[in-house]
Amino acid sequence: MFAAATKSFVKQVGDGGRLVPVPSLSEADKYQPLSLVVKKKRCFLFPRYKFTSTPFTLKDILLGDREISAGISSYQLLNYEDESDVSLYGRRGNHIVNDVGINVTGSDSIAVKASFGVVTKHEVEVSTLLKEITTRKINFDHSLIRQSRSSRKAILCVVMESIRTTRQCSLSVHAGIRGEAMRFHFMDEQNPKGRDKAIVFPAHTTIAFSVFELFIYLDGAFDLCVTSVSKGGFEREETATFALLYRLRNLLFERSMSIEDFVPSQMNT
Repeated sequence: MFAAATKSFVKQVGDGGRLVPVPSLSEADKYQPLSLVVKKKRCFLFPRYKFTSTPFTLKDILLGDREISAGISSYQLLNYEDESDVSLYGRRGNHIVNDVGINVTGSDSIAVKASFGVVTKHEVEVSTLLKEITTRKINFDHSLIRQSRSSRKAILCVVMESIRTTRQCSLSVHAGIRGEAMRFHFMDEQNPKGRDKAIVFPAHTTIAFSVFELFIYLDGAFDLCVTSVSKGGFEREETATFALLYRLRNLLFERSMSIEDFVPSQMNT
């Protein structure tokens, strides 16, 4: 139910595809600015990635005890109130039914109401962070680094912005027939058929976030991938070896070309 609402929020707000919906209410507090998440591709059949929260921040995986003092700016984003009628025969309707577990007997649609109110955006000051991490190195002995490095599919990411609610919010779902007046029941205990469900969650709950990927070099240096063109991951031994061989090949090719140019000139003289 919470996941369906956050997905709908991200879809409507857009933000160029950078925003990621928070998958569950229980993990909402783990997607704060400078927190670390792991990005993995689900499988070759699904182009979308899965983001998994961790209990660590960027500072935790760096050598040294110096704090990261990059500022975090906050401002109001929008006032979000959404009511939608979702068909049970669509993919989104199936996801909601599986997530919420309501009684849909005799129904062909689900009415969903999300009342988030005013939401705020909290984002890391990128230029300040880039200056701070210029001389910092990754601690390869950290458990998160060891586990992520051993997996070729895992990419470490830093949460750069989060979208949060500012007041207590409510979500409600009602199963019914399309064309009826869809009614909503907030926390209605007089509901034996289980056709309505509602939840209330507290203020300052994170509902969406965005990340920058990390590319980590063999010597512990790392880059923050600030554009979608740059890709994160770990530099591999074979990658470094290939790069060295590639440079040697180019060097040998240039030398052979210079020798070939030199020999005809000597013969002409």
